[in-house]
Amino acid sequence: MFTKIEGFSYIETLLSLSIISMIAFIMPGAFSVFSQMELVDANMEGDIFVMDIIAVSGTAEEVITNGRDTITFETARGHEEYRYRNSRVIKSINGEGFITMMFDVVEWKINDKEEVVSLKVKTNGEFDETLIIKK
Repeated sequence: MFTKIEGFSYIETLLSLSIISMIAFIMPGAFSVFSQMELVDANMEGDIFVMDIIAVSGTAEEVITNGRDTITFETARGHEEYRYRNSRVIKSINGEGFITMMFDVVEWKINDKEEVVSLKVKTNGEFDETLIIKK
């Protein structure tokens, strides 16, 4: 009678070794291609902040500032407030849900005039914008 032999045949072993050697041959080339690529440092927090404050100011019924560190918009959702604290810009709605919108803010200047409010925001990075918000 025949006995059942378990394991790999020589053909299967040679096939698996050839596949492993091809992978080992290709890997250094693939690593060299990816090592030459530079990652783009896309700091999007400034862009997200600008889009958010423009959307909020567009629907605002009233704009209130304290002239130093806080700008508040009266909207249908309630009081949407942006305030500068400890080099961060923090957003809250009706005094709840504090969300950090921007980090490393080095300059936050509010200039409140009769018809507009100008807001200058500058970070340690490349973000340096002045927003003009209509009252």
